[in-house]
Amino acid sequence: MNRSRSLLGLLMAVLSLATANAQESLPAVNETTPTALPRMVSPSIDISGLPFSYPSKSTDQIGVMYSASGTEITPEGYLYSGFGELMFYVGADRQPVAQRLRTLENGHLPIVCYEVKHEGLLYRFMMFAASLGPEQNGQRVVNFVRVTVHNPGTSARRGFVTSAWRYSGPQTTVFPTGDNRFRRPAMGKRVGDYWQPGEAFRSDSAYTVKDDAFLRDGAAVYFFPSEPRPYLTPTYRDYYNRVPAPNLQSRAMHVLPDTPVATAEYALNVPAGSDRSVDFKMPLIPVASGDPEFDAVKRANLDERHEQVQRFWNGILDDGMKVVTAEEKVNDTFETSLVNDLLSLNKIGDDYVQTVNQLQYHGFYLRDSADFVRMYDTTGYSQIAGHVIDFFASRQEEDGLFLSQPGQYDGWGEALWTYGEHYRMTRDRAFATQVYPRVLRAVDWLRKAMDNDPLHIVPSTDIHDNEYISGHLTGYNFLALDGLGAAKLLAHDLGHVEDELRFREIEKELRENFMLQLDRATAKTAGYIPPALDGDMGGTDWGNLLSLVPEQQLSPFDPRVTATLRATQARYEEGLMTYRQPAQGAYLHHYLTIKNTLSELIRGEQEQAIRDLYAVLIHTSSTNAGFEYSIRPWGDRDFSGNLAPHGWFAAEYRNLLRNMMVREDGEKLHLLSAVSPAWIGDGKSLRVEKAQTYFGTVGFSLQMPSASQAELSVHAEYALGHEPQSIVLHFPWFMDVTAVNVDGRQMKFAGDEIEIAPTAKSVHIVWRRRPVSPDVPVSYETSVQRYKAEYAKRYRQLNGEGQ
Repeated sequence: MNRSRSLLGLLMAVLSLATANAQESLPAVNETTPTALPRMVSPSIDISGLPFSYPSKSTDQIGVMYSASGTEITPEGYLYSGFGELMFYVGADRQPVAQRLRTLENGHLPIVCYEVKHEGLLYRFMMFAASLGPEQNGQRVVNFVRVTVHNPGTSARRGFVTSAWRYSGPQTTVFPTGDNRFRRPAMGKRVGDYWQPGEAFRSDSAYTVKDDAFLRDGAAVYFFPSEPRPYLTPTYRDYYNRVPAPNLQSRAMHVLPDTPVATAEYALNVPAGSDRSVDFKMPLIPVASGDPEFDAVKRANLDERHEQVQRFWNGILDDGMKVVTAEEKVNDTFETSLVNDLLSLNKIGDDYVQTVNQLQYHGFYLRDSADFVRMYDTTGYSQIAGHVIDFFASRQEEDGLFLSQPGQYDGWGEALWTYGEHYRMTRDRAFATQVYPRVLRAVDWLRKAMDNDPLHIVPSTDIHDNEYISGHLTGYNFLALDGLGAAKLLAHDLGHVEDELRFREIEKELRENFMLQLDRATAKTAGYIPPALDGDMGGTDWGNLLSLVPEQQLSPFDPRVTATLRATQARYEEGLMTYRQPAQGAYLHHYLTIKNTLSELIRGEQEQAIRDLYAVLIHTSSTNAGFEYSIRPWGDRDFSGNLAPHGWFAAEYRNLLRNMMVREDGEKLHLLSAVSPAWIGDGKSLRVEKAQTYFGTVGFSLQMPSASQAELSVHAEYALGHEPQSIVLHFPWFMDVTAVNVDGRQMKFAGDEIEIAPTAKSVHIVWRRRPVSPDVPVSYETSVQRYKAEYAKRYRQLNGEGQ
């Protein structure tokens, strides 16, 4: 969650803008003593016929896998690094580029594209990052930008492209950086702490030109094309409209952080129906003019690097799980999410450090990384998962506690559970043997902590992050039970009988003590599981959502599970979980919603799971990026400094779609736990390849030659000795199934599922569609249109229209 506690006070004035009851009609504005004016953005930003993008001020990241830092694509479409910002203007009147609607090449590659229309011409931008060496290894990273001027007319035209440099964008908040940009430079005390290489702003930096590059204090910040010949100036404008010195000698200029300097202007004659392009290069780390790397950047060819980047990422994606539904948005978000997480995987020396993004959350967290590892393991990237797990050891204290941040004991359970899950997925005994001593030390810590705690459970804390309440946190105890289950598995499979018995005793004691407190707490809340087990029963929903995920510590239909789901769903806004902080009211929380959705899959609540899926998807950007929080319900859709893409969202989305298609429950393999009405129908198909499970590799193809018939072909390669007991095939809640034939045999079934042999290869289904309630979202596009209509209605109400 928000790790910078000290900044909350600074942000209160600008973030406390909307009421918690935003799904009701917006309240009248108090004209005499307004305390919090509602904020919305004009619905005109949602342009019909163009991709929908939820954030009003989108951000993206480009970079190279394993690179220690990356580049933000700002809301305007500029390139922002630790050292400065490359800007663009178009037209003879030098209009600053501002385009929030971007797309990714092929729908998911980390090649950001957008276009700007100006005076009848189209200015198309393409930007990506690449290593300069023979491999895309995160070293020698350069950002490449191509600006193509397209003339769609019937006569020749002249286009104008201007580039410039500044340290940062304008600042309108009390946060010490430009709006919607990350803080830099920053150096952590240890590897994995927040860090951003960069330079502090200097108002008197000296700018000059060497060859085709602008230098700041002797280091090249960006390279510009020499053809057509550019008009170079030290600043965007000069005082009194003076003509700048023609020789661009080294010159110290007293400027502000957002002052454009180092300007290159181009006039491009473009024949009718033709294109003209100019290419720019921006080293991730500025290079000194005398460094051999300067010449390497100068020689670098955009087309060659573009092809190499395409080849690299297509190869990565081909190695793992594929999900192909009838909706491109669903599929592209699955693949984009992997790319975003790999762009955030840094290699620092011998360490592989999984950060949340290369932006404001450029650091390592045990809780986030547990879900990253799970995603890598289940979608075909176990080697990467192993690299990420190796870094967990750096967060184990001398006393055995796994800790990302002081007072946050969730890391204990997350770390041990991840060790167990990785072993269960890979059956790698060498890995289990390697981490087992750490497991022993961790359990010793828990034993002592329980002995010293008055309730004999996971100790209380007052960290005030995530749950935002002091006391014995419910989620820490659910996770501790998950971790002890993993410890038992490792002890059993490694033959440590006495350890296994000891772990069982500790687990039994913790469960009994925890359940005693949980019974007492839920007796006061009508069954709702609160975030903390003691105190005032307040706090924010977080770890209390973990009774079924990642492991089932309660029965799926325990009344407390049901009460908690219903209570949190009742607080949804815009279809998402709400997140409350003291004195701050309600925010939307993007990926936290998925914890509920994963539980709904286990409970067979297909319709609600699909509602959640589409709510999650409509809140992504047009580049398939998710955010964390900071956006008010029915507000201005601006996450301010809490930038996208958020890596934990990406991991959770992949975990969700994977579990919708393929999931384990005990010794049973479940297929198609939830599907959308948009994926089922005459001539449609649904395909899954290379899904990794406890049992081995699983894939299937669902072909629908007509509206009433479907043919499921299952392709499974089970690990020897780890075959599932059975396959549970779920039928869509909106389909009435009348007949099922498995491998040529007619099968009996009851309800919305059928249990078949693990060796089954072919399932023929006869079904018919039943009516779906009008309020159910039946596709991504339908969900978008409903959201846009509701947002526009609320905007009109806010402006007093129709009153």
